[in-house]
Amino acid sequence: MTAAQRAFAGEHLGLAQQQAHRFARRWSMQVDDLLGPAYEGLCKGAIGFDPSRGHRPSSYLVPKVKGELLHYIRDTGFAVRISHRLRELWIRARRPVAQGLSDQQIAQQLGVPLPLWLECRRACGQRPVPLQEELLE
Repeated sequence: MTAAQRAFAGEHLGLAQQQAHRFARRWSMQVDDLLGPAYEGLCKGAIGFDPSRGHRPSSYLVPKVKGELLHYIRDTGFAVRISHRLRELWIRARRPVAQGLSDQQIAQQLGVPLPLWLECRRACGQRPVPLQEELLE
């Protein structure tokens, strides 16, 4: 990184910290574990940002930071690899789950067979556990 890119990234550290805190709450993880990937995304964004295109820095940097955080969670957060299809289904089901609907009602609302929904719930319904934590148990 050039000195200008480092200075640019330094000006936007709060943005990376904010995203790390959001992901920590969402995934029940420690903020400290997420700050590194958030800063990495910020640095990648600082390298690629072109102010001549007229975009606000946050419009460019936030997706970069979120992308790094998602990669980190995907690569380290689950003891078992979960398919993108199941994770997307789980994301769509967050509201019906929060409403306390039955499994049958959730499957109907999502338009998927009940066995697929039950598989999704078993796979994604647990909080991600760092692999180191699994090895210690």
